[in-house]
Amino acid sequence: MIIAHRHPIVFVLLENTPSNNANEQQPPDQGSSCSISHKLVSIDPSAIPTGSIVDYLGNSLAVLNDGTISRSLPKAATSTVAAGSSVDLESGMGIGGIATDGISLTVSTLNNDDEDTTTTSRPIFMPIPKISEIGLIDSPLVSGITAIDALTPIGKGQNMLVIGNADNNDGSTNKRGWMINFLRNVIENNRNDDSKMRCYYGLTSSGGNDRSNLLDRLKEAGIQEDVVTVLSTRNHEEEEGGEELGGGGGGTVSAGKAMTAAEAVAVAATTCSLAEHHALTTGGDSIVFIDDLNLHKSLWDVTTQFLVQVYGEDAVVAADLKGSGSSEMRGYFSGLIQRSARFNVKKGGGSVTLILLSTLPGDEDQADGNTGGEEEPTFDPSDFDNMPEKIKTRISMLVKAKVPLTPTNLKKIQIPLPSTSDAENAKRLALQHVEDLISMSDGQIWLDEALANLGRSPPLDPSRSITRVGVGADTVSCRADAPALRSVVGSLRFEFQQAMDVMDTATASSIVGNKKQVQRRDAFLLAMHQESNQRRKLSHECIALLAASRGHLDAVLAEGGLAGTDKGREAIDGLIDFVESNASGVVTEIETSLDLSSEGRGLLEDAIASYFSKDN
Repeated sequence: MIIAHRHPIVFVLLENTPSNNANEQQPPDQGSSCSISHKLVSIDPSAIPTGSIVDYLGNSLAVLNDGTISRSLPKAATSTVAAGSSVDLESGMGIGGIATDGISLTVSTLNNDDEDTTTTSRPIFMPIPKISEIGLIDSPLVSGITAIDALTPIGKGQNMLVIGNADNNDGSTNKRGWMINFLRNVIENNRNDDSKMRCYYGLTSSGGNDRSNLLDRLKEAGIQEDVVTVLSTRNHEEEEGGEELGGGGGGTVSAGKAMTAAEAVAVAATTCSLAEHHALTTGGDSIVFIDDLNLHKSLWDVTTQFLVQVYGEDAVVAADLKGSGSSEMRGYFSGLIQRSARFNVKKGGGSVTLILLSTLPGDEDQADGNTGGEEEPTFDPSDFDNMPEKIKTRISMLVKAKVPLTPTNLKKIQIPLPSTSDAENAKRLALQHVEDLISMSDGQIWLDEALANLGRSPPLDPSRSITRVGVGADTVSCRADAPALRSVVGSLRFEFQQAMDVMDTATASSIVGNKKQVQRRDAFLLAMHQESNQRRKLSHECIALLAASRGHLDAVLAEGGLAGTDKGREAIDGLIDFVESNASGVVTEIETSLDLSSEGRGLLEDAIASYFSKDN
């Protein structure tokens, strides 16, 4: 099946026939006649029950304790479509007439109108949903993580990036841990109703440690039997194997690494197809976690290197090196990111919510980069000395107007960026990749290592985290947040960020003058603080945030009960238990309707005030 189409070349992933040596890679034969099949590579979602662990073709897998895959199935190989090759061509990526190495390929594209939702089979690669097939995102998906639900809410049918540094032995930002808590909360919140919620987790990594870590965490959370898990069958030690691909001016990459990246893309696509099948055939909701996107970028780099070898650097990546965004790369990533959808009534009314984890290249260098930090690179006027006079004149005008010569400002007025070192080019391309992913998504949750080291839990950076659903003219009918939280949170994001800005820029004397803002910040931090394995109901979030907004947590802070302290945890836990007992009707109202009436809010406020007024 086609994994990537870089006109006029397609890159395909082949499932090999078994040989005497099960580990031996069998590349396509060269020199024989070319045969192109229109058969779609599909899976049978109905044969994959909840709790299954499968590969990208839907085959059941057995995973050993060290994370390695134990099975007697053939492994995959990658290739380009070349003269004399015989391959199965997956047409679901929308390829038209193309040609390469003298072969003329005319491929019929798969159209959503041709889709038969009554069949048990579904192609792995499907076109993204049409506008005519989707409705507005108007139902919240409560994560059970207060900081996310309050600051970056997620709606059913939305896609959301989760950005952070790589998880390591000490946990770091713990992206995977937070997302498994998210997954567990969704499962527990829907376990006893008729919501038809199904959960899917696609792990693209070829690392045995990653596989065993994921499965152990799912088991510890008690949800492994509630999740369909799709895994890569590759192993790290296979990445350096095989012949070298690419070469020339584009560099080389091992066939093993190329195959690992290609299978990762297939894993993500299969996970989405399973979720889509559930949403379209039952009208239910699906949530998909793709962990993570890095190997998608690796496959893009592999195919770029091959194209550079064939066509030269200027023809392939020159625009990128000059700071221009790649529409081709955006299309490549959109094929995954835009598979999220809230389907309209004609398509069953179900939804596919897509959570995409991303460990971005050089993330330790990007904390203050132009992806949301304060220090975007600034050029010196002398950097433009070798450019045409017209460009230098425009640069002089910008300098006189005191406009910073940053890549963002220069791209806005279409001034090419000056030549830089290879290292600077690589960093700029990495930052550009961050921006492209963010611009294609419905929002991002940025987990910051520095905040994690300070004890923030979750380490969500509000200045770089946002949801774009419900922003703008359609906010009345299109919202991602729960109505109950909406009435409680109000202007929380603005107030919280304002207080954070005060702490970032203020001197000691001005902090004293802004004591009230700092106090409100600390109160909201206390209300939103929770551990990565801690579950919260929507009613719990409303109680804690309402207490913070009404100033009831100020006394706790004055006594040293800051976020992360035992005293702070005891205060919040005691408050939630007290209100659940004394305002149980309102708690039930929130959990069943996701809303909070004005009368119910009054009862909650009375119960909260009563808790803090009693003799503790």
